Amino acid sequence: MPSIMVRGSWGTLALAVVVLLGAFAGPAAGDPQETPAPSSAPRVTGGGEVTAVAGPEDDQAFFNYTDYEHNALRVLRVRLLGEWRIWQRLSLLGEARTENGDGVQIPALYLRWQPWRDHNFDVQIGRIPPVIGSFPRRAYGRDNVVVGSPLPYQYLISLRPDALPATIDQLLRMRGRGWQPSYPIGSQALGPGIPVVSSFRWDTGAEASWRNQWMELAGAVTLGAPATPVVQDPSDGQQYSGRIAMHAPGGLTVGLSGARGGWINRSVLNLVPESLRGRHNQTVVGVDAEAGVGPWLVRAEWLHSSFELPFVGETVQPAPLVADSAFVEGRYRFHPRWQIAARVDHLGFSTLVGTINNGAPTTWDAPVERVEGILGFRARRNVEIRGGYQYNWRDGGRVHEQGYPTLMGLFWF
Repeated sequence: MPSIMVRGSWGTLALAVVVLLGAFAGPAAGDPQETPAPSSAPRVTGGGEVTAVAGPEDDQAFFNYTDYEHNALRVLRVRLLGEWRIWQRLSLLGEARTENGDGVQIPALYLRWQPWRDHNFDVQIGRIPPVIGSFPRRAYGRDNVVVGSPLPYQYLISLRPDALPATIDQLLRMRGRGWQPSYPIGSQALGPGIPVVSSFRWDTGAEASWRNQWMELAGAVTLGAPATPVVQDPSDGQQYSGRIAMHAPGGLTVGLSGARGGWINRSVLNLVPESLRGRHNQTVVGVDAEAGVGPWLVRAEWLHSSFELPFVGETVQPAPLVADSAFVEGRYRFHPRWQIAARVDHLGFSTLVGTINNGAPTTWDAPVERVEGILGFRARRNVEIRGGYQYNWRDGGRVHEQGYPTLMGLFWF
């Protein structure tokens, strides 16, 4: 899962900040009340956020480990976002990000073209926003109602695109070990697994979207898969994804999305018999809903994902590996400066039959449940503080359950 990255110190980060916000030729955007520049003139706008999350170390359970190999509840993150309006209907958008000073990543960099002035239709090319689901577009900052992320978008399962198990038993031995699974086919280096759908990385390709007051339509062709977005294509085929959302009166939105793409690296597929190389796709379908009334905001999402996997040591190939997930979250602002929020989360898996557990059907990874709640305080217009608690349960791994107190500070500009 390669990404555009610049390794270095915090001095490197400071340089990247200057480059992102100032390298685009043209004047920076002024106060929002300022008279806009002529539509034909280039214009640069930018913003960012700094997030600091303090929580206990977790070198045993790894419930909040991410595909960046960081603890999502113990992180200092800086994000810088910029847009350069090259032409009246053509813009270049990008994001630079660092976590814990571990180099600078460029998770987003794409051109946006709006062919018609009077129609809400645009085309995006580059490292583009995801289409499926609704959470990846609000994974950071104020839009995430708690501190942690939903299980399907953050929790690492026991699959790797660069290493494969030969048998069902080899996969079952890695249940609950998504933070560092190991297999005999492919890379022998230790490395993390993948989430069901990555919300911290964006894929590379082209996307078209259209929207009006009642409906949104979006479709994309990209290089990777929902679990393994990439910059360069290491797998066979492309990912096709799409989403349709309906906006009903009263603040209700319901979306339906789907995607399919190859998730296993081509270099690993070349190590398995040719007759099994077609078993490399991930397919995802999902439903999401959001309703906001007054001080209340409620969201829910369901994802069904299947991973095809070639087991070279099995005479009969099992059905694709299924991961089903669902979460419900809500927020209530009982005062302009105060809010409470909570999320309930589940991630489950289909069963396989090997020799482990005396041949009884066993889920191919360990099911996980999570609950999290926070109390938030808006200290200033652009400063927010949240304190809360997260608890996890898992049917496998080194640690079966673990709770984490959390404290987060968020500043945006």
